[in-house]
Amino acid sequence: MYMKILYFIVAIVLLVLAVAAWPWLALPVTTVNIERLTPLPAEAIDQPVAGIAERDITPPIGIPKFGYAAWARDSDGFRTRLRVRAYYLHAPGQTPMALVTTDLGAGSLVLHHRIAELIAPHTDVPAHALSLLTTHTHSGPGQFLDNDFYNLNGSNRPGFDPVLTEFLSQRIAEAIIEAREQRRPARFAVGQSSVYGLTRNRSPEAWVRNHGIDPETIDEDLALGAVNPRLSMLRIDLQDEAGEFHPAGALTGFSIHGTAIPAFTSPWHADIWAWFGRDVEHGIQRHYETPFNVQHGTWIATHGDNSPNWQEDRRGDLEAQRIGETLASHALALFRSLDGQTRPELDTAVGSRQRHLLTREQNNNGLCERAIIGTAVVGAARGDEVFPIAWIPPFQHGWPRRVFTGGCHGVKRWMFSKLQLAIPADRFPHLALFQVVRINELVLVPLPWEVTLESGNRIREAVKEALPEGDWRIEIASVANGFFGYVTTPEEYSIQFYEGGHTIYGPGTLDFLSRQSAMLAAETLAQGGLAELPDQWRFDLIKRSYWPEAEGEPAARELIDSVRWQPADNTRGGYWEARFRGEKPGHMRLHEPMLAMEQYDGNGWAPLMQNGIMVDDQGNSMQLKLLRERGDHAEYAVRWFPSEPRSGSEARIRFRIGGADEVLYADIPPQ
Repeated sequence: MYMKILYFIVAIVLLVLAVAAWPWLALPVTTVNIERLTPLPAEAIDQPVAGIAERDITPPIGIPKFGYAAWARDSDGFRTRLRVRAYYLHAPGQTPMALVTTDLGAGSLVLHHRIAELIAPHTDVPAHALSLLTTHTHSGPGQFLDNDFYNLNGSNRPGFDPVLTEFLSQRIAEAIIEAREQRRPARFAVGQSSVYGLTRNRSPEAWVRNHGIDPETIDEDLALGAVNPRLSMLRIDLQDEAGEFHPAGALTGFSIHGTAIPAFTSPWHADIWAWFGRDVEHGIQRHYETPFNVQHGTWIATHGDNSPNWQEDRRGDLEAQRIGETLASHALALFRSLDGQTRPELDTAVGSRQRHLLTREQNNNGLCERAIIGTAVVGAARGDEVFPIAWIPPFQHGWPRRVFTGGCHGVKRWMFSKLQLAIPADRFPHLALFQVVRINELVLVPLPWEVTLESGNRIREAVKEALPEGDWRIEIASVANGFFGYVTTPEEYSIQFYEGGHTIYGPGTLDFLSRQSAMLAAETLAQGGLAELPDQWRFDLIKRSYWPEAEGEPAARELIDSVRWQPADNTRGGYWEARFRGEKPGHMRLHEPMLAMEQYDGNGWAPLMQNGIMVDDQGNSMQLKLLRERGDHAEYAVRWFPSEPRSGSEARIRFRIGGADEVLYADIPPQ
């Protein structure tokens, strides 16, 4: 019996070794060269201005998804769209900046630097004043990162995709350029509030070590309390042509993992952030009747060990919607509480410094000489454990090394042991962009790490001590501009839960980040800005293309069957579904509007409205799903998840499938 178990474990290890090794040996390498161009001269202005714009960044069907690694799936369409929202800010005599929020799993230096290169000829935003923030959805694309390790292991399939990366870069750059073009005189307000009950600490056994709490006392109340409850918001009002100021948008950070949508799912999905973003926009639009197209950009704060507080048997669309809508209601209340507090003063500063983490200087600052992944990562994070791997002792949570702990990585159990040394150190993430952004009393510290609750508290305290006296609102933005796995406290690291096993540069990482962030914050505010970036970048990355090709002429669209109702289950609401055959995925442009619902009003067909909002794929109630490909065509399902019952048995409602191209209609049968 014991020998069978041993053979089983050996077989798993050999299989994992083979899967992990082949991309390093078989795939080609591509080189990406990027220059740090000089932007346009800053415009001479006598009052603060701001501009806001949005773009859809939903990639095509068939691209691997980032976040759940091997447990992810290729995309088969979208359940909610992925978006970028760009905010251009410029104060008189100060450096113009662009804050960008993206529905991506992580930032990327390739993405950040390429966007800076694209916007330089069209804007006055320099590379160091561009901040690429994320929502950390685990249902967005991978294959655009700046290092081989996460391009090969962060998604269900390996490799860097240049076409996908350029698509994302171009779309995000377009949003920034438009935001700058739309600039107007602006007013600003910063606010914070607390929200409990929507998040819980997924690794309380590690967290209690920070405070000397007896692990035997851990209960649900402790898990619900060991979270960062802060909503941190920047509100922006813009001036209309008549000289009046109206709400136009907000940026809001909150500490919650983008994992309400579980692994083994296929559609693109912004997770809770889809509702958190859109519901606030609709709420502001309705409440204030503002003339502007409101944008609500959301970003993730110190979320490393803070997961959505989903109901165990309902995790999926319903829980993502419930949590997102509840967060949106809190954010709307915070936004309204800032009425009368917006002011025309804008005091900004931005500092950026790139660090090479493999130099002797950085090693002497407490980092290990190279990155190493721990076995705890293979079993997946709490709540996403994969049977049976997560229950085999070396891969279990809380299984630190007990002997030979004198090395830099201490108690970490190395995945594949010394075999990891066969991967060159520079194939792991090693170029880190540190950044500090000051907007009035808000001090934002974007870091390319997933920061745990207590790690964030300590970094925040270090930054506060480095700043001059003032009523600062300091917040960390995790996984911004790049991705380095996690940062835990040394106490959390010592027990080797998922977060500690994924702290790839060892237990000294937090101390290093605290010192770097504090030093950069002090220098940035003292000097009014700081830019320590090279003039050019070169990335040599293992390449594999996933972008679907549009071969031949697209097949004509035709309905396959009548529209049918599918009742709700534990994880998703009920929906109407139409099926059609048509073009293959390479011909579809998912980032363009394609789906809408229409209602016959007695005089003709008009857009269907629910709760005062047009029902189409720009909201969160429609889905496109690839069913299968056959020969020269493909078959799809289109779904509508109604938010309210149909009004009247005689009401005629139909699907409208198609944007500017061929349009297909599918009638819902009368009730």
